[in-house]
Amino acid sequence: MGWTLQQPRSRHLLLLFITFRVHAITVVFISKSDTRDLYDHSSVTYKLAEMEMRVDHLTRLYELKDKDVQELIKHFSSVLKTIVKSLNVSVSEDIESLMVAFNKSVEMVRSPMAHFDVYTFLPHLRSHENYLRPLILHSGGRNAVSMVFGVPTVRRQQQTYLIQTLINIVSNMNQTEQKDSLIVVMIGEIDQEYTQQVTAEIKNRLPEAVNSGLVDIIAPSPEYYPDFNKLRITLGDSEDRVRWRSKQNLDYVFLMMYCQPKGSFYVQLEDDVVAKPQFHTIMKKTALQRIADGREWFILDFCRLGFIGKMMRCSDLPWLIQFIVMFYNDKPGDWLLDGMMETKACNLEKDFRDCRKRKDEIWVTFRPSLFQHIGTRSSLNGKIQLLKDSLFKKSVNVKRINKIRGK
Repeated sequence: MGWTLQQPRSRHLLLLFITFRVHAITVVFISKSDTRDLYDHSSVTYKLAEMEMRVDHLTRLYELKDKDVQELIKHFSSVLKTIVKSLNVSVSEDIESLMVAFNKSVEMVRSPMAHFDVYTFLPHLRSHENYLRPLILHSGGRNAVSMVFGVPTVRRQQQTYLIQTLINIVSNMNQTEQKDSLIVVMIGEIDQEYTQQVTAEIKNRLPEAVNSGLVDIIAPSPEYYPDFNKLRITLGDSEDRVRWRSKQNLDYVFLMMYCQPKGSFYVQLEDDVVAKPQFHTIMKKTALQRIADGREWFILDFCRLGFIGKMMRCSDLPWLIQFIVMFYNDKPGDWLLDGMMETKACNLEKDFRDCRKRKDEIWVTFRPSLFQHIGTRSSLNGKIQLLKDSLFKKSVNVKRINKIRGK
């Protein structure tokens, strides 16, 4: 990860200011509450947990802006050198030292895609940093939301479920939930005619969601992907399957990198799922309650199938992004997620049961499931996918929801 070597004084001042604001808001919150709320410890700790996530988001945004500043410094240094050379004049030692300092400061920073070192594992991007920049097909500029939902989609040979999925997701959120969310559709195709066609269809079928800023639509640069004909054959899979799952992993990476600075929590979805009503509120309250209670977690799992319904803090996404980039050619993404969690939690000197117990402490499964897989035709041509989550029921257990809400 490309952190700068020194933390500038302005960053410390920002964090000090944020800390002061949190305490001030907390005092106001308590002072304006009625007598009953003063004794409602869960209500106060819940608010504090939400503030903690907002502070975390602001801190990450500030770090990203640091990168932009460094890029401006680099550009300024280059322009200054050009001007000096064209005028054919000598510069003082102080100015020369300043120019050298500018260049050194830039060396501490890596790619424009935040803090991710992808170049070691995708070396074709090393000399073309712009290949990591997404093609923004549509964006309302929304950020600082609680929930960011990532929906990767690709061209399917027979049947597509994307519009059905998006309509279902949006219709199962109320207005408050929609204003606190961002749905990012990542079209994993380089055919510009196709990406424009999908974008137009989304705008036509979900005009209110698109115009309100609820939906962003992005696609990768054509040069983002490596040469898939040079992949190693792994797991005894066919060449087609290795190419399919390797590209899928890189689609996940691209989508997560874009979503990471947009909100507090990230939820991985697919383009062929349906959701239950109030899924946003249930997921957010579950996460904030665990934070308020001081219970450790890395993944909150709201669907047992593959990568669907996996919820993480946006600040934790770099761990997963880097892990997938390193092993994108080796295994499917959901297997890599399981492998990373095993690496984080398990003691090799203990048995499988101990490993399972430790993983369950940070990979928490919610029951009943909030998402169901509806597709039957996989994006891998010729593959039939009939898997269903048996924990997905037609109606959500009301007692369970009320317990999450603290009632």
